Amino acid sequence: MKIVYFGSSEFSVPFLKKITGSKHKVAAVFTNSDKKKGRGRKLAPNPVKEAAVSAGIKVFEIKEMDKDFIEDLSRIDFDYGVVISFGMILPGEVFEKWPGKWLNLHPSMLPRYRGPSPMVSALLDGAQQTGVTINDVVHEVDTGKIFAQTKFNIEPDDDLKCLENKVIHFGGPLLITVLDMIENDVYKPFPQGEKGVTYTRKITKDDLLIDWTGTGDGIVNKVRAFSPVPGAYGLLGGERIKILKAFKRASIRASEHSDTADEDNRDTRMEEPAGTIIASGAKQGLLVRCGSGDIISLEILQPAGKKPMDYKSFINGYHPGTGARFENR
Repeated sequence: MKIVYFGSSEFSVPFLKKITGSKHKVAAVFTNSDKKKGRGRKLAPNPVKEAAVSAGIKVFEIKEMDKDFIEDLSRIDFDYGVVISFGMILPGEVFEKWPGKWLNLHPSMLPRYRGPSPMVSALLDGAQQTGVTINDVVHEVDTGKIFAQTKFNIEPDDDLKCLENKVIHFGGPLLITVLDMIENDVYKPFPQGEKGVTYTRKITKDDLLIDWTGTGDGIVNKVRAFSPVPGAYGLLGGERIKILKAFKRASIRASEHSDTADEDNRDTRMEEPAGTIIASGAKQGLLVRCGSGDIISLEILQPAGKKPMDYKSFINGYHPGTGARFENR
């Protein structure tokens, strides 16, 4: 089949490559227009445009879903459109002119986690499973009929990048299978229904700031949900510190409470305010008290303008002593 592909992000690239490596042909790619990037603020193509140009595929850059877009699409001979991480919503005219010819790969088990942030939301919720859905694209976002789904586990240490890799691993072959089934006219899509419907929202910059008054599980889940990019962060001494990996400690010994404490096997609950560093050392780790009384260990950190580093390197370079405190909202 001849496919017209809609995508803009790094996450979208492996699926474009999966189609180009199959028996199906990508007739054209529609993607967001070049944006200014870097310190020089020079215009630069997004990853999908770069991949398409490299593969010799015609590219259309979109600023708005206007009549020019419809005219460009009308000039392309295609059998199906595939939309993956495009970043824009197709106008209703598309579905009127080309009804029943649109597929989306959604990184969740629809109807759960409809909307713009399914993977982040699953991690924030501490979900143990999610999946991939290939569904019909209709005017009401993420409500179309389902062609195929596959489910997989979310491991306790999976972060956003891990989850993206799993979606790519399972979703790529699933997408090609669905395209093959459509070509052979053997598919039977089914409606989603209304049981188990949940919705996600667009993530904002405010969501990245860690609220240390929360639970240890909630903070660790936030770290996982935004790691490695864009990165959840805390404010320490007025400086933004991204936390890229952390885990919850069940309890600590009094000997871990400071660098100089005597060895002691007593479990203890600290009374310091939420966000307080209660241990800072090579042996003890970098431990922070949460508002719930939970204690989390910060493993990978990234100060503003620096590369990610383990907690030992951070302690050696920034010397965060016990009693120092991450600011709260």
